[in-house]
Amino acid sequence: MSISAVPEGGLTYRMVAPSRAEAVRVARDWVVAVLRSAGCGAEVGERARLCVSEVVTNAHRHTDSPEIAVEVALLGGRVTVYVYDCAPERWPEQGRSRGVMATHGRGLALVAATADDWAAVAQGDCVKVVWFGFAAAESG
Repeated sequence: MSISAVPEGGLTYRMVAPSRAEAVRVARDWVVAVLRSAGCGAEVGERARLCVSEVVTNAHRHTDSPEIAVEVALLGGRVTVYVYDCAPERWPEQGRSRGVMATHGRGLALVAATADDWAAVAQGDCVKVVWFGFAAAESG
């Protein structure tokens, strides 16, 4: 899987995991550890934990991608998390309403409500990235 670089001048961390159910927990814990080590506040860590869980779960459940890459970029007081898979033809459903009793299909609505911003973008013919970002409040 080819991953393009994030903007220069900040710190970036990357992990790649096989697309397996346990990758969700591994990615979630890894992102929180990176943010904690970078001095980001607990609120940012918890918001990132939720968003990573949802986006990595989607990549695992709804694509045939053999691996999922997660990248954390810390740049200019901002945290951006990128989740890459090898299924650009499978796009997340955006704006589709779910019933109040639905047991699935709310993940990206949670990301939209939790992150400051997010998007899904194709990168060439073989990679899709879903990213989300936050202001990086420091722990005090």
